[in-house]
Amino acid sequence: MGDMVKNATKSDHQREKIISIAREMFAENGFEATTTRKINQEAGIAEGLMYYYFPHGKREILDTIVYQGITERMKQVHFTLTDCESTDDLEQRLLTVFKRVWSIFQNEENYQSFMITIRERMLLSQGQADWLLGVLNGLVDQIAVQFKAISAILPIQSDQCHPLARVVVSIYQKVIYDELLIKNNRHMTPEITAQLQPQLHLVLGLLQAA
Repeated sequence: MGDMVKNATKSDHQREKIISIAREMFAENGFEATTTRKINQEAGIAEGLMYYYFPHGKREILDTIVYQGITERMKQVHFTLTDCESTDDLEQRLLTVFKRVWSIFQNEENYQSFMITIRERMLLSQGQADWLLGVLNGLVDQIAVQFKAISAILPIQSDQCHPLARVVVSIYQKVIYDELLIKNNRHMTPEITAQLQPQLHLVLGLLQAA
């Protein structure tokens, strides 16, 4: 029994080692330029052993990286809006939600996974595309549910909570893409807050004026 557990642990470690090495190589050199031979050499494993862990080769590794890097990490984002007492309070809380999403990318593995996902987006399978959409829709759903719970400070109909949550997440997306992809900036700076806050303020202000 002990040998079985030991072997399973060793197998899991070898699999994670291959994923880690492939992630670094995909991020640095690109998916197409990274051959299975190079991954094997860097991992120090026998030629063909990679296919024991990933029968479909490096494409299966890409699937795993995308899934782990985006879907699993977003599950770590927890927040509550239901105790907000004013729109100003809500605005600050939505900034906090953004910062928690942003913090995911401070981890090197998560950042590499994000860059690989965006860079190789033309290679994404339908399943991968569904994962990404599911992550975004999941965040939208979380925010929408909590918007419904604070109807006293949000003068909108229940069926408008989801569209409003989608607008908020779209603002998050734009800032993340601009900073990580265009500016190559991974640090939360006052400039990012200064860019994000007026947009949230405008959206919530328009609701109050309606």
